[in-house]
Amino acid sequence: MRVRGLRDRLDGLDPDDEIMCLAGPNGGGVPREINLGPCERIIAETDAGMTADCEGLVGRTIQVIGYGCY
Repeated sequence: MRVRGLRDRLDGLDPDDEIMCLAGPNGGGVPREINLGPCERIIAETDAGMTADCEGLVGRTIQVIGYGCY
């Protein structure tokens, strides 16, 4: 995805929404093309249990972007 495409996808979303990236363990690996999202997701208890990034956000709607959608 190009910067223009990401900007276009983000346009119209709530500017106060949190954005998180769907990533592999510890963000490791090779660079990947963003080809998913932004998509709304409600943070669940299981999300908060898997990463400290989601602690305090349970029940909150966020936007996610990532890769792996072919």
